[in-house]
Amino acid sequence: MSDDLVDRLQRAESTPYGKARSALLEDVVRRADAAENQELSFYSRLSLVTAYVMGGEARKSLVPFARCVADWDAEPERYSDHTHTFLWTFKYAPSTLSQFPEVPLAQTYGVLDDMERRWRTGGHSMHAVHQYRWLVASHVGDAETAAEQYRLWSTAPRDSLSDCVGCDPTSKVSHLIDIGRPADAVALAVGVLDGTLTCNEQPQQMLTALLPAYVAEGMYSEAVDAHRRSYRALRNLPGELKAYADHVVFLARTGNETKAIELVERHLADLDDPPTTLAEMNFAAAASLALRRVGSLMIRRPQGDDVPAPQLAEELADRALGLAARFDERNGTAHQTQVIQSVLTAEPWVEYLPLSETARRARARVEAPQSQPQQAEVPAETPQGSGWLDRAEEAWQHYRRDDAIAAWKSFEAEVPEEARTPLDRARLFDLWGLTSQDEPEVALDAWRNALTLYADLGEEARLLRNRARIARMLGHLSQVEEALATGEQPMRWLIANDEPRRRAGWQDSLATLYAQDGRFEDAVAELEAARQLPDTDSDQLASSSILLSNLLVQLNRLEEAEAAATVGLTASDDLARSVAYRQRGRVRAKLDRAAEAVDDLEEGIAIASGLPVSQPHVAFGQVDLARAYLMAGRPLEAAETAEEASPVLESDPDFAWTLADARSVLVDAYRALGELEAALAKVRAQLTDAPEDAHPHWLGLLRKDEGMLLERMDRDEEAVDALVAAAEYFEAAEQPIEYVQAIRLAAQSARYCGNFPLVPELLAKAQSVLDALPSADESVIFQQAGIHWDLAMLELQKGDPAAAVAQAHQAAAYYERGAFESQLTNAKLLIAEHGTTDEVLAREIFNSTHPGDDFWYRSGYLLLDRLRTQGRTEEATALEAQLTNQ
Repeated sequence: MSDDLVDRLQRAESTPYGKARSALLEDVVRRADAAENQELSFYSRLSLVTAYVMGGEARKSLVPFARCVADWDAEPERYSDHTHTFLWTFKYAPSTLSQFPEVPLAQTYGVLDDMERRWRTGGHSMHAVHQYRWLVASHVGDAETAAEQYRLWSTAPRDSLSDCVGCDPTSKVSHLIDIGRPADAVALAVGVLDGTLTCNEQPQQMLTALLPAYVAEGMYSEAVDAHRRSYRALRNLPGELKAYADHVVFLARTGNETKAIELVERHLADLDDPPTTLAEMNFAAAASLALRRVGSLMIRRPQGDDVPAPQLAEELADRALGLAARFDERNGTAHQTQVIQSVLTAEPWVEYLPLSETARRARARVEAPQSQPQQAEVPAETPQGSGWLDRAEEAWQHYRRDDAIAAWKSFEAEVPEEARTPLDRARLFDLWGLTSQDEPEVALDAWRNALTLYADLGEEARLLRNRARIARMLGHLSQVEEALATGEQPMRWLIANDEPRRRAGWQDSLATLYAQDGRFEDAVAELEAARQLPDTDSDQLASSSILLSNLLVQLNRLEEAEAAATVGLTASDDLARSVAYRQRGRVRAKLDRAAEAVDDLEEGIAIASGLPVSQPHVAFGQVDLARAYLMAGRPLEAAETAEEASPVLESDPDFAWTLADARSVLVDAYRALGELEAALAKVRAQLTDAPEDAHPHWLGLLRKDEGMLLERMDRDEEAVDALVAAAEYFEAAEQPIEYVQAIRLAAQSARYCGNFPLVPELLAKAQSVLDALPSADESVIFQQAGIHWDLAMLELQKGDPAAAVAQAHQAAAYYERGAFESQLTNAKLLIAEHGTTDEVLAREIFNSTHPGDDFWYRSGYLLLDRLRTQGRTEEATALEAQLTNQ
């Protein structure tokens, strides 16, 4: 085989399944054919068959498979080294053929007979043969044959051609569920899921198959976990349309229609190029089921206009039934039509199965018996004239906005403009400002008009209230200096002289202005005083406590902040209590009490879910919860929660920084889940959407994240570029140590991709920065040692151990100077292995390290090798026993 073709083959086989891998393998096949390299042609075609099947293009696999069969039958001895691969690939054929109705059923049975003949000739177990005979019998609806083949399959011994220990029982689970034995299906899966699964299709395929069994057995938490874990693993893979259909059905039959529609919209485009006709049919039916449960909701289509759900449901039902008819005509049965009809008319398994803890809590709140709210006192008599304004002000003071507006409108309807007194007009301006606070300029104009009237009337209290309101609004608009000049003294007067029930509210307002001015200690003092005022109602006390908690966090007085947030939980208003739970959860996260933080944040989101105008509040809480999940070691929940928040945060430019925080959480969660492509996409989205005035240090951290992800994905050339860019941002931000770290990482990636000349060039840049920094600084010493260590690694990779040892000696000197013990030991190990031939240094390291740790084993086995080389057999045997028995 030519080296070039082998390299191309290896590159193709290291590419993830999908059209890119298939295209690379097609190129290898063409080149191998042109070079008349028959063995490579044969093997690369087998690899191409697998790529087509696993990459969502199963139909294409039939032609190269047929060519491989012909080549094998013509010269089996030539290809005998590939016997196992050939027979393994053979198993794809009966499954693939059965999934396309245009392929005659006789052809599928012929392949099964040929498979059995080849298995018997080779002396293999009939285990896999019975499995695929069961599969075809099950597909055509021949229950008797399917049951017999299942029996034979289950009793035949496994061998090297059997599906893996995860995939084989997955098919058996499907059979048991189909014949109404969900308990047996669950029992069969237990041992599989508890064991070690090495197949890249598992455990997601097994978990997907188990969904109806878990629900049937009342194992609801297991069902939710299976859905979340398996769909996450499947959702970006090619060729999984049938599995997506199973998840859509699960969601539609467990009261999660909205989530089902999300999946339908996400994968609807796959129907334009389905992996198989069978998968197309199943997804169309599942999508139709979900669409029939969401009323007249408009559905996004990949191309074309949005379409009402009922219309699309009918289109997809017709499509599924039409395909089922084609299969049944081919199969000579009515089985597939019956299957599709059963999906289209399926009843819910359960009324509602929450998919998260926040959803469960929100549902529990809805279902809990509701105590009758205490009715606010309403005057017995209908007001007249200015009495309507009294009622409006009273309602506003008690947070009854709608009642206030209704009373205001009643006054305007009853009292003509010419009959209104100057005080009436001023009070109307007051109310207009209060109800227009979403439009700051409108509110300010209204209050300023009221000021003039109140001044003329000598209404000091009302005038000062308006000045305080104007000040609050100016603070909200970040005009803090003007806000304090306008409102500080009026607020002081109101705190001392206004109606007792209003005073704490004014003290809150003054504290807010102080906080906006950066005077956190003064703000805290005001709030603590407000909490001591008599005649303050519980809701006002709760509001003050929530604000106080926020300020105490700014001052790093976290235990006090937690206590204040706890007082905030007494609020009667749902949104206020939700805010209090979120605040306490954030504080507990800062206190490194992740489990308690998660509990509070889940409760806060559950309370807010469904409340009017709370969608952004819920999204902000979800970002906090996602970060708490990460702290608690729950990256799956972190990823799903941050993903759920993202659409709301993306909808408003004002949420840009919270969106950036959500993406940061997602990067960490995806990294923890091994979803590196998704993590990289989020980092690059942050870079794309970064504001023009973004701080270079933040941009440097993003580019460093990008580079480290690329390095983990073995995309080292790209990693070098990203890490060099990160270093440039750190340089602009005047962060020299972070600059050096990024340059060293870039040099490491350059070494990984074989660009050896670039490594010393990059490290020289890092050295020049370190030379300008205080040499006794701990971080400088560490990075100085690191540069020599990086050069030692380079020399080793270049095949010059003497030069590597020289650099390691310099690294060790710096590590010793900085008391970096672990790194020093590592450098000594390199010196011992490549710079000595005796056992002295290896023994020194071995005796100084803790038994059982990595350095102990590494130095121990090096010492063992040296003792054997010196013929000191007795010592070597004793040491080997020590290492083995530890």
